[in-house]
Amino acid sequence: MFHKNPEIGQELLNVPMGEMIEKMATSIANAQMALDSNSIEVAEMMGGLSPVKSTINGKEFINFKDSRVFFGKEKLQLSDAVELYNSNTDQAYRASIESKLQAGETEPAFDRPIVKVTGDPKTNTTKFTPDNEKNAGVYYRHVTSGQSPTTTFYKYDSENSVYVELNGDPGKEIPVAIAGKKMLVPGTPERTVFLPQRLSMLELGFSPTFYQFVDTIIKVAITIKFTREGSSSYEYKRNSKSTDRSIGFSWRRGLKANNTVTTTQVNANFSQKYSYSAEGSSLLQTKLVPIPPPAALEERVQQQMAIAREEGEN
Repeated sequence: MFHKNPEIGQELLNVPMGEMIEKMATSIANAQMALDSNSIEVAEMMGGLSPVKSTINGKEFINFKDSRVFFGKEKLQLSDAVELYNSNTDQAYRASIESKLQAGETEPAFDRPIVKVTGDPKTNTTKFTPDNEKNAGVYYRHVTSGQSPTTTFYKYDSENSVYVELNGDPGKEIPVAIAGKKMLVPGTPERTVFLPQRLSMLELGFSPTFYQFVDTIIKVAITIKFTREGSSSYEYKRNSKSTDRSIGFSWRRGLKANNTVTTTQVNANFSQKYSYSAEGSSLLQTKLVPIPPPAALEERVQQQMAIAREEGEN
């Protein structure tokens, strides 16, 4: 009834084994790349700066934010604390520094240091506080006392060896304070302040963790099952009937003939079952383990920490 039987060997050859293994291996490679990218981002965050992407007018820009954490305190001189305030953009850290400053110790900063003078610096009786006489890199400021105090700025012209009063004329522009910057009021004595210390995770001894897939097993199992179903039947029936007849004679003799009804029935049934189904399954087994940071990274971290300490000391 069924003339074409499936060939199991050919069915196994038709299974795309290579394609299945290739896709599984590619998936592992993509997962490894995603893990490495995540570890790199963690390393950047632990280093103290985290990249922040933003889009302005369709263009992508990358900025960095301070990702250091507060841990302990550091002892600084007042002037160093003011410089740290000016060089930092973290508002929380600036607020913590500002809380350590006393009233009258700082004022808005200018593009040059300010030297306090008593009287006109062009006269011989002028007193400089501190002693920065004939310095072309500073502004000299004299504030008069009284009910209506006035402020006069001077600068030193090193080429002509003269003091010049800044009155707003070309080349004699009056200094303008820089917004968001502070400086010590001239003559303010130094003192020690204790500020919360911000350190990166790397400086605290942490290191980013990198992961790697190891002992990867790719297993593909194929199950083939054949089942075919079919059925056929045959039925034959034949019925025969006869009618009784009688033949008589006048001298009381007669002849009677009878036909017998005959029924013949033939039943034949035949059935066959055969089905086909193919099932496939795959197994991907792997192990994800952390690997230690590279020795070059640890050496680089120690080097940067030494540079940071040297920079802080200087």
